Amino acid sequence: MRLGILWWEPGEVECLGIAEACRERGHEVVLFGLEDIGCEDTPMGMVPTVAGQGADAFDAVLSRAHIGADNWRNAVERLTLLSGTPGTLMLDPVSAHVRTVSKFAMLHQLTRSGIRVPPTRSVRTLADVEKAVDRWGRIVLKPSVGFRGIDVERFAHGFGLGERAKASALLDRYGVLICQPYIPHEGDHRVLVIGEEPSVCTRFHTGGDAWKPFPGDGLPPGESWDVRIEVCAPSREMADLGVRATKAMGLSYAGVDIVETEDGPVVMEVNVVPGWGALPPDVQRIPNRAVADLVERRTRELGPV
Repeated sequence: MRLGILWWEPGEVECLGIAEACRERGHEVVLFGLEDIGCEDTPMGMVPTVAGQGADAFDAVLSRAHIGADNWRNAVERLTLLSGTPGTLMLDPVSAHVRTVSKFAMLHQLTRSGIRVPPTRSVRTLADVEKAVDRWGRIVLKPSVGFRGIDVERFAHGFGLGERAKASALLDRYGVLICQPYIPHEGDHRVLVIGEEPSVCTRFHTGGDAWKPFPGDGLPPGESWDVRIEVCAPSREMADLGVRATKAMGLSYAGVDIVETEDGPVVMEVNVVPGWGALPPDVQRIPNRAVADLVERRTRELGPV
């Protein structure tokens, strides 16, 4: 098998680990970035290319590409080109990436599939935010397209002048935001699903001021974000929920973020490019091998390699 792996960034631990697992099985692996995807004119017409050669040279392409607010147009164009390559398996195609990267679309799709998500509304003005505060008290504002907790803000102590200024700055930056009630909880679970099976599950021990797994843009000098990551065994209910959420989004693999509440588990987010590079090396090998299994299995389903 000739496999292309589209990285989030050069040297990404997950991509390197998956590539190693595939090469150990005798497969040829090429790693590349969005900037390497283009097109050229041939006697058969315009065809997508990777680093100057036809994309149809790959039996499969595994995409871990980053689609963010800053590179949305370019990333969607490159992935659309690659997703349209006849005879090449794309895990996953651009439609699944876009549907999941957009939190608005993701939450709607999960809701349509009968999966419980936080109450959610869109806000465009401070008046919209004030209505949400009146209804829910403590709220969270976040951009629809984002990652690692950047610009995800909790408003847990009223909505005074300081809070209004922070919310106004976010609205100016993004135009429209997701608004949800803050759900009190101690710990965020991430169920990594590969194929139709749960793989590694982690728990982020959040609490207090460190209320989300990642601090966002960083912390002031001298401050720390006291969140410990623990590898754990998910409950049957949580594992099943992760599998259902991944399937609902049309993904081959995903990281499903879940919090436990008094009323049961709630899916906060489905991550189309889940990370496990911060885990111990022996634990990383579990999803690396599972992804290799997945690519081999899906490629065989298309025909002989």
